[in-house]
Amino acid sequence: MVKPSEQNLVLAALHSAIVGGAAVTGLSDQVSAAVNAAAADLKKAGSAGLVVAGANDVDAQLVAAAINTALGADGTTVKYNGEGLFAGDDVAFAQLVKDMNAGRVSALVMHGTNPAYHAADKEAFRTGLGKVKFSVSTSGMADETAARCTAMAPDHHWLENWMDLRIGGTRIDLAQPTIQPLFDTRAAGESFMAWAGQPTAWYDVIRTTHNAGYTSDAMYSDGQWNSSLHDGFYMTGNDIPATAPALGVDVSASVRRLASSAGGNLELALYQKQAIAAGDQAGNPMLQETPDPVSKVTWDNYVTMARADMETMGLNTYIAQRDKASVVKVTVNGQSVELPAFMQPGQTPGTLGIALGYGRGDGGENIGRAAFATGENGEHLQTADGKPMPIGANVFGFATVKDGVPRYDAFDVSVEATGAEYPLAATQIHNTVMDRDSVVKETTFDSYLSEAGKAKGQASWNKNHTLTVHEDVNGDGVIDASDGKKTSAFDLWKSHPVEGVGHRWGMTIDLTTCTGCSACVTACHIENNVPVVGKDEVRRHRDMHWMRIDRYYASDWSQERGAEEGVGVISSYTKMEDPSANPQTVHMPMMCQHCNHAPCETVCPVAATTHSNEGLNQMTYNRCIGTRYCANNCPYKVRRFNWFNYQGYAKFQHTNPSQDSLTRMVLNPDVTVRARGVIEKCSMCVQRIQDGKLTAKKAGAPIVDGAVQTACAEACPTNAIVFGDLNDTASEVKTNSKNNRSYHALEEVGIQPNIFYMTKVRNTESNEA
Repeated sequence: MVKPSEQNLVLAALHSAIVGGAAVTGLSDQVSAAVNAAAADLKKAGSAGLVVAGANDVDAQLVAAAINTALGADGTTVKYNGEGLFAGDDVAFAQLVKDMNAGRVSALVMHGTNPAYHAADKEAFRTGLGKVKFSVSTSGMADETAARCTAMAPDHHWLENWMDLRIGGTRIDLAQPTIQPLFDTRAAGESFMAWAGQPTAWYDVIRTTHNAGYTSDAMYSDGQWNSSLHDGFYMTGNDIPATAPALGVDVSASVRRLASSAGGNLELALYQKQAIAAGDQAGNPMLQETPDPVSKVTWDNYVTMARADMETMGLNTYIAQRDKASVVKVTVNGQSVELPAFMQPGQTPGTLGIALGYGRGDGGENIGRAAFATGENGEHLQTADGKPMPIGANVFGFATVKDGVPRYDAFDVSVEATGAEYPLAATQIHNTVMDRDSVVKETTFDSYLSEAGKAKGQASWNKNHTLTVHEDVNGDGVIDASDGKKTSAFDLWKSHPVEGVGHRWGMTIDLTTCTGCSACVTACHIENNVPVVGKDEVRRHRDMHWMRIDRYYASDWSQERGAEEGVGVISSYTKMEDPSANPQTVHMPMMCQHCNHAPCETVCPVAATTHSNEGLNQMTYNRCIGTRYCANNCPYKVRRFNWFNYQGYAKFQHTNPSQDSLTRMVLNPDVTVRARGVIEKCSMCVQRIQDGKLTAKKAGAPIVDGAVQTACAEACPTNAIVFGDLNDTASEVKTNSKNNRSYHALEEVGIQPNIFYMTKVRNTESNEA
């Protein structure tokens, strides 16, 4: 656990340990030992190693590049090429602002940027922009910058535009419009061509870029181009040159500057949330409602703090529907903001964390209704001057500017309690699994390797769950607690004939590769027309996500430790609710498990939830009368109840896209929009399954493994989610389900889900995982 300023020392120490140089002082013995261990591992890895510096600091980036060069990583784990690297120049931008304020800029064109919001000194930019004689923005909305320009030339939405891109290698991707432009817009590239005196349709520019001999006569007859559009990419024989850059500066001077970094008693780290980013998605209600992967808070900005610091200041460390967060005032460089404080396990004492990307539309700019705070009745809250109140605060101004380059941290920070309270909305308020290994199973890499060859259910890190029976199962002549049978041996009703008969759709989820990014949550939300309910309903635990990602921290306490120290069972459970000071974290995607012995099906009085002959637990919405017996009986708590008519009730006019005639276009016509008073849940994207079956039927061939994908599996960037037919013995999902890492969550309940989890394997040298 280190402060932002100590990250500089860590990087300098790592350079000294690998490349050589003077020893770095100022680090604790524990951190120094960790640096030395990391250096040893990197030396052992050689060209397969990689060091990445997170700070937007020239010295830090130069030192990281020097370490990679010393490892021999250039050209292997590190590839340098002009096309694949971000080309922003902070120093040049700082000079531009100076020139604007000095009246030396007569015209300014801006594309894909919003400096009036995200500049470290936005007021200087706004003042300078007012002195520019003519300014134009190609933004698709009147954001903070565009609203202050002389003119706007709005670009097409990316779904309306022709585009090409090249990340690296020999692959070039092509994107074509999926819809005609809805408004009077024009491709930004086409505007640039017109202003340059070479008016050309943007489609023609794209075509001639990738086919120099293109003519309009060949628009429909060019087979290679049409094939590339169909595939979405084409391969070129010319790779982008990948050579290490000549640093051209004294790296040792950068090391010395990092090693002499001085921190403060309280330091601030600025970061971007995965959904809102740098404010780009502040007006997107679906992403506002996507929980933060770590804090699980939605719809808000807040200050993360260590428990010890919050307790010292007397701040609330627990938030829930009726337990509000304490509001604190954070001051940096003479600027202050007031935000709620959130207790973050594992945060270094003496540090604060605030997300960038909030506080959009502080001048009342039209950037999307979801960017503004709402009250309990869904109304937009107002500022003192009658404008809509932005969610959170803009903290780009807290960045430390060093030689014209903003570092997104600060070492001279103060914080004070205001005495006020503020309601935060979180989708998960419990932190640990409380010593239940039937929920999350994990092990270390070394432990996994030592038992990798054992049969499923036999390894120490994935033992079969058994239930004690009054029989001498093990044949030792004594009936005791050691006599148990697997849960699959117990059956309260006749099994569904799903194994080996037709299709049996299922899924495996690898906890090792899941990063908790929530791409699956958002993909499911959009694919299945899941309603957005807003902050107040999330606070009441009425969020409608079909899929959630449970985040669990490790705890130092266990029942075994309680027994050793003479602590009672109840007191031990209370202690297990608290995470460790620096806990391990695991992310667990959770959706309907499509149980073959589903407890929800047996309690529905009208057979609204039934089991299909393909292993799906399915909902019939027009039968459901809303008793919610099924939700009460579900051990995974994955069923959602429609408390309101989200498509029509005024409370959701600023949050639910389906109440707007334009954003209603995102609704999937293949999925029913549910009415008030019915239960809904994961359907395993049954509409996609049906489409895949019909496609295979028309082709006169069986469904190929991978041809049908759920939205969550398709969106997962690490392929942690694998979907397929469990009755297909050659399918990837079937192979994974037989792996000795696979298990069912809450397997002791005996409901035999069609969702399998894969034991998390931690790449750590610690004996505990």
